[in-house]
Amino acid sequence: MCKNDHHNPKLSHDRKGASLEDKEAHKHDHESWSRRSFLSTLGFGAIGSSMMLGGMPVSTFARSKFFNRLSRADNDRVLVLIQLSGGNDGLNTIIPVENDIYYQKRPTIGIRKQDSILLSDDIGMHPAMSNLQPFWGDGNMAVINNVGYSNTNRSHARATDIWTTGSGGGDVENTGWAGRFLVEDNPDFIMNPPEFPLGVRIGGSATLFQSEFGNLGVTFGGASQFTQFLEQGGFYDENNVPSNDFGDSLSFARKIANSSFKYLESIQEAADNASNMGEYPNSSLAQSLAVVARLIRGGLNTKLFLVSKGGFDTHNNQGGTDGGHANLLADIANSVNAFYADLGSDNLQNKALTMTFSEFGRTLDENSSNGTDHGSSAPVMVFGPVNGGLYGNHADLTNLDNSGDPVFSTDYRSVYTSILDDWFGLADEETGAVIDGSFNKLDFVDSTATVPTGIKNGGNGPTSFKLEQNYPNPFNPTTTLSFSLAKAADVKLRVYNIKGSLIRTIINERKSAGEYSIQFDAANLPSGTYLYKLETPSGTQTKKMTLIK
Repeated sequence: MCKNDHHNPKLSHDRKGASLEDKEAHKHDHESWSRRSFLSTLGFGAIGSSMMLGGMPVSTFARSKFFNRLSRADNDRVLVLIQLSGGNDGLNTIIPVENDIYYQKRPTIGIRKQDSILLSDDIGMHPAMSNLQPFWGDGNMAVINNVGYSNTNRSHARATDIWTTGSGGGDVENTGWAGRFLVEDNPDFIMNPPEFPLGVRIGGSATLFQSEFGNLGVTFGGASQFTQFLEQGGFYDENNVPSNDFGDSLSFARKIANSSFKYLESIQEAADNASNMGEYPNSSLAQSLAVVARLIRGGLNTKLFLVSKGGFDTHNNQGGTDGGHANLLADIANSVNAFYADLGSDNLQNKALTMTFSEFGRTLDENSSNGTDHGSSAPVMVFGPVNGGLYGNHADLTNLDNSGDPVFSTDYRSVYTSILDDWFGLADEETGAVIDGSFNKLDFVDSTATVPTGIKNGGNGPTSFKLEQNYPNPFNPTTTLSFSLAKAADVKLRVYNIKGSLIRTIINERKSAGEYSIQFDAANLPSGTYLYKLETPSGTQTKKMTLIK
């Protein structure tokens, strides 16, 4: 039993704004939420600078006590959090397909059993998430049912704060659970901070990494600007300025700005060292996960990534098997599928544990607009190195709070506790300090999962092979690609564009031990940045080259 879990299940929210019927209060709630999200995206109130990466806002963070512990953890593991902003309808995501009350309360939007993807005899998954079916079948997906906390808050902003700070419904915490202790308690860590960000935010709530001193980080704002940063060595062009005193001052200011982007050298190096090895859907969530995969493959030693997808505030025309909510769930399934397929191309799929969360679920009753309003508990889905299956009890639709919605059965902090203990290997007292209490642990994490030898830290291979930097670089239109093998191996040498699309396969055959040099002719290619990747059974290496015509 958890120490800080003082259940009072019949209590609920005492505020207006959770449903369409609240009219002006509901409008004000959304305006406040949207305004705060907008300011957060711009980085107001944060310590750091703003930039773009992979088409989504990104912030990097470090120097927290929690992250310091993670950086010392003896593992090579990553946690990817997917924030479903707006309040995901959990009852139509993981469905009680044998519960008559569910169908009575949702005559229009309810998902029939025969249309569901069955996870058990009485639990189904929304049919739009069919791309997750292989994960379930292979034991790579866990569902924690009916997750929440006492006295559910139904304000978007406040509920998000609760989930990201790891606090109780009645507690106000000003720091995030992942960045709780930005208290400089380790002098060596302060004097010698890591050269890589320990957490990366690509959209989502800034509160997760909040400290009493603000957020330490940089924010990227889009894929084109990230590409610009990689190609010109900074976010701002220091050379393309007027030839006068103003231009000289502008160039100097841009140089100072570029040099102030803490940790960007490690991000740029990781991005230069890798590309995506698969196709992704054209959605913001998918592109965010593509960035995460690229940075993992490139060797960035970041432990935590936060990405987000909005649109889950489905008050109107939510739909059942089809419609707005179905499209949102399909995007989750398709994006997660592409992410793990990408990592799997280098056997990196066991390096990343991925978890979804949302600030609250939706009401049991569908409303008069064929949608749902702000509700209570919802499921959490976890992908990757997990002990697949269902955890916790699904919502009891006869045990309702004062608003008529299900009472949670699993405290969300139990999910965090399980990940911190079993995935990152924190000691009980350290986890208790981060989560601020003791909570029951679940067994959904596969703590035995390992990354194969030779492809840790972004897939860099062992000394049995080496890929050299091309020469000359930049080049026009030919350059030499060189590599060496310590023993005979099946080898692939391929060239990709900066977006990860295959341009040319140069070698795909078995090679004897020795040194090799191959001339690459780019006469028919446009100017730009390209990646060349050497693949062997022992691992892979990737490098960047620049064509200038």
